[in-house]
Amino acid sequence: MAKRLTNRTKQALSTKNRIYQNGVKLIEKYGYENVTVDQIAKKAGVSVGTYYHYFQSKFDLFVEIYRHGDEYFKAKVPELLKQYASCPDRVSAYFGLYAQLAIDDGLEMVRNLYVPTNKMFISHGRAMQDLLTGILRQGQESGEVSGSVPPETITERLFVAARGVIFDWSLHDGESDLIADMKDMIQRLLRTYL
Repeated sequence: MAKRLTNRTKQALSTKNRIYQNGVKLIEKYGYENVTVDQIAKKAGVSVGTYYHYFQSKFDLFVEIYRHGDEYFKAKVPELLKQYASCPDRVSAYFGLYAQLAIDDGLEMVRNLYVPTNKMFISHGRAMQDLLTGILRQGQESGEVSGSVPPETITERLFVAARGVIFDWSLHDGESDLIADMKDMIQRLLRTYL
C-alpha cells in the first residue's frame, strides 16, 4: 500500500519541482555556465537558502536533468523494448527512444547540454547505460552479439556515435530526422559487433 503524502511533503516536492523547472528553463535559454543560483532562485520565487535546501549546488540541478532521463530509461524503456524479439532490434529501438528524449528536451537544451565541458555523458553507473549494457550482455549470451568485445565497451562506443548524431542534428538546427538518422547510424555500427 502506498504511503500517503502529507501536505508538507507535497509542498516540499512542489517547491523542489518549481526550482528544477525554472532552472531548466534558464539553462535552456542562457546555457549552464551563464546561469547563477541567484537567478534560478529568483525565477522560482524562492530564497537562495531554499534553493540550497533542495540542491547543494548549481551542478546538482544539472545532475537532476540527467537523473530524470535515467529514471525514464529505468522505469519506462524496458517495458517499451519487450515488443522487440532480437537484440539488434531492441538496441535500435533503444536509441530511437534516446533520440526522442533529445527531441523532447528541445533544440536549445540539447545545444546547452552537448558541450565538451559536460562530463555527465561519460559518468559511469548511470541507469541509461546500465540498461543498454544489460541488453547487449543478453545479446552475447544468446549469440546475437559477438562476445569478442565486452558489452560495456560496446555501450560506450554506441553512445559516442549517438551523441555525435544528436550534436550534428543540433548543428543543423534540428532540421534532419533525428530518429531515422540515429537508427541508421546505430544499426550500421552495431553490425560490426554481430
